[in-house]
This record gives sequence, structure tokens and C-alpha cells, in this order.
Amino acid sequence: INKTASKVVLIHRPTGVTIATQKTRSLAQNRKIARKMLAEQVDVFLNGERSKMAMKGSVKSKKKSKAKAKARRNREKKAKEKEVT
Repeated sequence: INKTASKVVLIHRPTGVTIATQKTRSLAQNRKIARKMLAEQVDVFLNGERSKMAMKGSVKSKKKSKAKAKARRNREKKAKEKEVT
């Protein structure tokens, strides 16, 4: 059986954030993935609620709540139309 050692562990020493990943068999791809993950985690560590990921999450939750409200309004509208007919 062929095996590869492709796990990547990155540590951001100033903050102590550690990322370990082995998503693919390629060491180079795993390094890219780990760097991206590390940058996101350091951003969250330093900026908290103002981090890029937190902002994305808040936008997603707002969109989701708007979609739910729209669906609810549509259901109510259809129910009223059924009552009238």
C-alpha cells in the first residue's frame, strides 16, 4: 500500500493559533488550505465579531431570516386566498 505523509500543521506563534489539516493527498494543496484556514482563524482571534468570517455569517443569517419571512408571508397570502374562494 502506498502511503504519503501529507498532513500539514501550521502554528501562528504570536497568537498561539494552531491549524492541522490533511484534506488531500497533495502536500502543496494541503499547505495552501492550511494557510487559508490559519489566516481566517487569526482574523477571528484578532478581530472577533468584526472578522471577515463573522461578517459573512451575519450576512448569511440576515438573508436566511428574510427568506423565511418572505415564505411565511406567501403562505399566509395563499391561505387568505383559499378562504376567500
